[in-house]
Amino acid sequence: MSKKPAAQTTAASKKGHSDPKTLPVPRPLSPRSGAAQKLSAPKPDSSGSGAAQRVVSGLRLRTTFRVEGDYTVWDGGLCVVGEDLAWVGGRGSVRTIDTAGRITRTVSGVCRSGSWCGSIVRGDDGEVYVGSYLDCKISRVSADGAVSTFSKLTFSPRGLTQLSSGRLLVCGGYEGLYTVTGRGVQGVELGVDVKWAMGVSVNSKGDVAVADWDGRKVCILDGQYKHVGTYSPTKSEPFCPESLTSDGENFVICDRVNRTIDTVDRRGVCLSVYPTADDCREKPWRVDMLPSNCVWVRFAGGHVCVYDQI
Repeated sequence: MSKKPAAQTTAASKKGHSDPKTLPVPRPLSPRSGAAQKLSAPKPDSSGSGAAQRVVSGLRLRTTFRVEGDYTVWDGGLCVVGEDLAWVGGRGSVRTIDTAGRITRTVSGVCRSGSWCGSIVRGDDGEVYVGSYLDCKISRVSADGAVSTFSKLTFSPRGLTQLSSGRLLVCGGYEGLYTVTGRGVQGVELGVDVKWAMGVSVNSKGDVAVADWDGRKVCILDGQYKHVGTYSPTKSEPFCPESLTSDGENFVICDRVNRTIDTVDRRGVCLSVYPTADDCREKPWRVDMLPSNCVWVRFAGGHVCVYDQI
């Protein structure tokens, strides 16, 4: 895919977009679960700063199950909302499933019947935001299940994360990154080249990690969107960061081609690489988790594995 000209790095020139000189700054995310965080003993930061960081040695499989119907295809999103509960996206609708694979709720009409609910993020007040590839929009599902259009877009939304109540950071593929509210869309000027923004996550310090699918790397930026680290490992196959999430401090990455779940610190230093081939023969496509270290991975073909981070 060809590189976008520098003049198109933001959406400021598009009609209706606000002045890029006053870009929003991510705020630290609050934990989405009341469960206590399991913190390991700290060790010196590999960057030499001496700051403590969480020690991560890998994942431990808790359970695995299969999601049936229109929810078996990799295109659907994944969003963990409780220790034993997650939203998954399907064709035209989203539903919640528990760790036994039981469907506990279905919300229809989130996007067109032929379009996939491809990215999902939970808001601070219990609402859920859903990005639709073909519809080029983000829908909002309220706590009582009411569906409304949160924002219409000029691009296909990929990954989503929440910066603050009612304010999202959205991946636009080769178009880069945008902040999106119910009032408008604004391009973000990044301090690093990103060829294809596929996934995005924010940790509790306000650091932003962007999965650059075409660039075969994960770029990490600080709260001012300045580049602070890159994770671009050499593996048996090209690194393919499909989606990513945060445990509150570090970033957890789904590498589709190599079938691994990688954990890196806020400078891009690798903490662990977990192979999923023995847990599921399908390729991992979506990963999400809670600060309590409960990690969900959605695989192509409909299987879901739930892990404990150790």
